[in-house]
Amino acid sequence: MKRILLFILSISLLPACQEKTYDYGFSEGGIGGEGWPVWGEYLIVNEAWQVPVGNLSGGYPDNIPDTSQSVLGEKPIPHMLRARWFSYRNQTFYEVTVSVTKDRQAQVKNWFRRYPRPEYLHTLSVGFSGQGELQAWWTVVCVRKACDEDVPGSDHFELTPRVQATVAEGDPNQYRERTKGEVEEGSIPATVLERLPPEENNYPQDPELYKRIMSIVPKE
Repeated sequence: MKRILLFILSISLLPACQEKTYDYGFSEGGIGGEGWPVWGEYLIVNEAWQVPVGNLSGGYPDNIPDTSQSVLGEKPIPHMLRARWFSYRNQTFYEVTVSVTKDRQAQVKNWFRRYPRPEYLHTLSVGFSGQGELQAWWTVVCVRKACDEDVPGSDHFELTPRVQATVAEGDPNQYRERTKGEVEEGSIPATVLERLPPEENNYPQDPELYKRIMSIVPKE
């Protein structure tokens, strides 16, 4: 009988040990002032799931990135972020791991009570810079007409400070064609060509493309 009671008690304690999940989304973009975009290779949250990142537009100096958004669904509160990205600005790879403090995790939980779903959309926002910095915010936006008039229609706070990443190994040549394409489209300055591996600056296999690109390089 004691073994049966102990087994029943163990089962009743399981839900309390499991981490509670919350319904929120994800957005990413560039930060660190006007500049060239970066290519996000991955962003892993809590060493448990990976969120989508990719070609990120130019940075914002002090504002939260506002670019592509996706739905994460029911997930635990973020307590760790691990990211890797490539900077067009200096042809460098960066990697960083950032922890979210207990106080910030508690603030996220409080905001779910203050800004309840589904009236408010909660979003984990992460910014990457071409200079090798990463920062995260927690944001909420009212998406229903029935939102409380006593609270703002949108709000945010810094989930992590801006953290300098470390330089990582990687082959910039894998982004060579993407970089040239961005230059030709006018998405990034043509001066980025000066940062490409030397043998690529002459474009011997595509002289017409080289001429078009060099025609938009500012003349001194």
